[in-house]
Amino acid sequence: MNSGVLWSGNQSAWYRVILFQVCFLSAGPGISQYVINALPRWLVSIHLQHMVPQSPVKQLLHDEWGYHVEAQYRIQYNKPFLAGGYFSEVGLSKYVLKYTFSDVDGDVNIREKANTRRMEAGVTAGFYPEINWLIQPYVQGRFGMALFQSSSILVDRDTQETLERISELTRFVPSYGLDVGLHIVPNIWYIRGDLRVGLVANPSVDFMSLDEANKGTTGFPIDYFERHTSAGTWLKISAGVSYLF
Repeated sequence: MNSGVLWSGNQSAWYRVILFQVCFLSAGPGISQYVINALPRWLVSIHLQHMVPQSPVKQLLHDEWGYHVEAQYRIQYNKPFLAGGYFSEVGLSKYVLKYTFSDVDGDVNIREKANTRRMEAGVTAGFYPEINWLIQPYVQGRFGMALFQSSSILVDRDTQETLERISELTRFVPSYGLDVGLHIVPNIWYIRGDLRVGLVANPSVDFMSLDEANKGTTGFPIDYFERHTSAGTWLKISAGVSYLF
């Protein structure tokens, strides 16, 4: 009688041990790792980018900083191909003078700035394989139109009011680029660090840049800008944040 009770008790204990192990093993992967059932349809990114001019335009321009924003949509459900649009801007040349303008109504303290900017907008597409690692590589291509704009801006230094904005030269040209990037995936899977390196290029176009050797302290800032015609190629290094939803 006692041996039967002992066997029954041991059998019950073994059942509990086996049931615990089954529950632990089945729950373990769900607790330790985020399971991706469906990839998000949208990807939005914002980047700070460093533009390094390459030959032939590197003789006319210096390294500059800018920004880049984009929004992409997953072309097919749960597939790694996305496409969308982008906009970027970088300053190419800038020169600022401060002076006082005397008028019958009184003196006005002026800050006059001449600058050349490169703004670009277009379409982008990329291949984003979800490898489920901490570091996820991808490749992205772009095609759009670049705007080279040189302008003079007069600002009242006391009131910060813009007194006048003059467009000195405006040119449009096709633009294209290719980036290789890395998504750095933290615990919050849909918010990612984003690092890229690539090239940006456009065919020959007219633009104005500052003549560093002959710039002075008198005259209008735009007087120290020279007009050039050149193709443009830049090495682009950027860092930012991407958000999937």
